[in-house]
Amino acid sequence: MNPSPKSDWIDDFLPVMRCPDTGRPLRRATAEECAREGLSAALAVEDGSRFFVIDAGIPILLPKVSAAASN
Repeated sequence: MNPSPKSDWIDDFLPVMRCPDTGRPLRRATAEECAREGLSAALAVEDGSRFFVIDAGIPILLPKVSAAASN
């Protein structure tokens, strides 16, 4: 999957971007992963266990909210 011009800047920051839950490195999700997850573009944890949508060129890196944290 080719990144859109809007999100080209992400590649410069990928080496320092981390999953907000695990702290593991992120990478661009493959076209197959995006199709499977129903996303047009996304970042993924290196093992593919979590995906973060890229919306209008901006990666949405929000942590999962646990039930305990929301009470």
